[in-house]
Amino acid sequence: MTTSSDRLLRRTLWGNAAFSVLSGAMLVAFAEPFARFAAHGPVSVAGLDLAILFELLGVGVVAFGGLCAWVASRAELPRGLARFIFAADIAWVAASALVLALPASWTTAGVVGIVVVALIVADFVILEYLGLRRLHTAA
Repeated sequence: MTTSSDRLLRRTLWGNAAFSVLSGAMLVAFAEPFARFAAHGPVSVAGLDLAILFELLGVGVVAFGGLCAWVASRAELPRGLARFIFAADIAWVAASALVLALPASWTTAGVVGIVVVALIVADFVILEYLGLRRLHTAA
């Protein structure tokens, strides 16, 4: 694999890592205020308060960002893990649409937050797809 064939995917993964770590850390640090702004009244899912769910989600997103950084930093990109990241990002966008479709008491700020993050992740999906395609073509 040549540097030119993996450059797009590598840079996209670094961007995904930075976005994931920063947004995940913010979600952990500000879970309570985000929960208040995102929903009308207290929301509980499977017996867990929305703020606790945001904290757990934030920890997972930080870990995901770490995986993106690790994959991007390898001398030779692990294609299987790059495909896993691509699939996970698609799942995030689909889950965001599902969350918005379910009956919930989201505020306008909550809906906007979900949509904006889903659109950013969708951009990563497009760039990851193009990067993976370049790798396949170069191989």
